[in-house]
Amino acid sequence: MRDNIELPVETIRLADGLKWEDGWFATRLLDADTLTIGEPAYHQRNWSYLIRDGGEALLFDTGSGRRPIAPLVAHHSNGARVTAFPSHMHFDHLGGINAFGPVTVADLPMLRACETGGQLTPADEMFLGHYEGLSVPTFDVGRWVRPGEVIEVGARRLEVLHTPGHSPDSISLWEPDRNRLYAADFIYCGALYAQTPGASLTQYLETCRQLLETIPQSAEIACAHGRPVKGIDEVPVVGHADLEDVHDVLSGLLQGPPHTGEAPVNERMFLLYSEESFQ
Repeated sequence: MRDNIELPVETIRLADGLKWEDGWFATRLLDADTLTIGEPAYHQRNWSYLIRDGGEALLFDTGSGRRPIAPLVAHHSNGARVTAFPSHMHFDHLGGINAFGPVTVADLPMLRACETGGQLTPADEMFLGHYEGLSVPTFDVGRWVRPGEVIEVGARRLEVLHTPGHSPDSISLWEPDRNRLYAADFIYCGALYAQTPGASLTQYLETCRQLLETIPQSAEIACAHGRPVKGIDEVPVVGHADLEDVHDVLSGLLQGPPHTGEAPVNERMFLLYSEESFQ
């Protein structure tokens, strides 16, 4: 079990526009209808997204679970009906899942195999909670959404994209009307994990190719993790050029023999990988 999971809040410096809430979460609007919810004092610096319109809201990821996220979401949802949609089953994205339900889940065979009687219990190798002494949750599934399907949140339309690489069950949301990709763990500033169980460099590269063909160069990419820049925590947003850099690094690695290591991507991120992730 990892030590130093929580960082002293008083040591955290937030970028302009971010504000503390509940002594743990930090929030800022990406636009009038989209709230970023960060956990800068959690060692992984998670970020979830509350996507709202009218009387509906979608919470993309439910936080680390170190503090309850549901009261904050209720406060900012303005009475809207909130549906949770996890980007994948890793523990740091399911922390508050049982406060929301029934949950929307990506319709993938590996996740269908974890469902019994309308309830989903992720496999241990999907959840990976043993790294922080966490037990696997069980939650109700309200809706299965296939890759390529469009979710409507009020008048907002978000296409579900299957984006494996970091994990085989990873999905992202593409919102063309706002020119924004919610990329979850596929790309972000810091250490990109391609060394965890189920990670695949080949799938990572193929997903990069598909995203580069799907999203325009002007697209904003909102991420699920960040790292301080010059000691200041900021909402983790990257761009098309960062995605191109990840593609180039992956392409180069796959031309060589399988091995374990790390590779710089650019000044904002680097890739961790294992011999197994070459398979």
